[in-house]
Amino acid sequence: MTAAVLVCGSLNIDLVARVATLPRAGETLLSSGLQRLPGGKGLNQAVAAARMNTPTALVGARGDDAEGATLAALLDREGIDTRALLVRDSRLAPDAHTGLAQVWVAADGENVIVVHSGANATLSPAEVRAAFTQTGAGAKVALAQLETPPNTVAAFLQAARAQGASTVLNTAPAVAGTRTLLAGADWVLLNETELLHYATDATASPTQELSLEQCVAMARRLIDTAQQTIVVTLGARGALAVTPQHHAHYAAVPTTVIDTTGAGDCFCGVFAAALAAGWPAAAALERANRAAALAVSRPGAAPAMPRVDELG
Repeated sequence: MTAAVLVCGSLNIDLVARVATLPRAGETLLSSGLQRLPGGKGLNQAVAAARMNTPTALVGARGDDAEGATLAALLDREGIDTRALLVRDSRLAPDAHTGLAQVWVAADGENVIVVHSGANATLSPAEVRAAFTQTGAGAKVALAQLETPPNTVAAFLQAARAQGASTVLNTAPAVAGTRTLLAGADWVLLNETELLHYATDATASPTQELSLEQCVAMARRLIDTAQQTIVVTLGARGALAVTPQHHAHYAAVPTTVIDTTGAGDCFCGVFAAALAAGWPAAAALERANRAAALAVSRPGAAPAMPRVDELG
């Protein structure tokens, strides 16, 4: 079956440690628990899309190790097409292990994440172009993030447009020197910190909450074409959709926050699935908001992604 959503991105094993508060510089904390969970922005977003009963394929790279086999098995169980999931030979490249993320989750659900890219960093432009003949010909939506090399993401977006797919770029994590990638996306999805990075070249998180008006003004600085939309996810404040002429605010759905890991990935994957199903943009954004509210009420990233029957 041809994938309606083609995701290009990372696969990681998440080592999740739970702490009372996030550590300060030089501080040592004791964890109340440690879990090994499937993750990576590519995998998370593919799972989120597939759980909407949307045919989904993932383009990525993993190591020839036990962790990579575990992630491949999970993708198979979720019904995700993995024909374009490449396996790296660790004998040829010692850094070609499956990606690993160290995640600290505080009691209030906030998190800090450090990613060791491993095989994710080896995905090449030629390989993602080839994926369109393997699994992506006819894909309606192509979704990428920035946990794979920027030139690979650029090639993926270019190939998607050549095939007539709508392109969605999630600018997570914000990477220096990647501003030009935004022009290749019909939809750019970013959070408040990433918005500040791309709109002002700031390298730190905002010291105080940006107003909605500030977010709209910053988002408009990033728009390259009249057809492009910038979507800013704002956590408990919901999301903003900004075009050159208009903007709309989508209120967050009230929820109990357990773990915010993967919330943005959930939003992106469900949004892409709704677009692929022909939903109007406003309805797709509202559905993504509802899904993200469910995801943060559960622990973990990929395991927390809701299924379509939970959204009504």
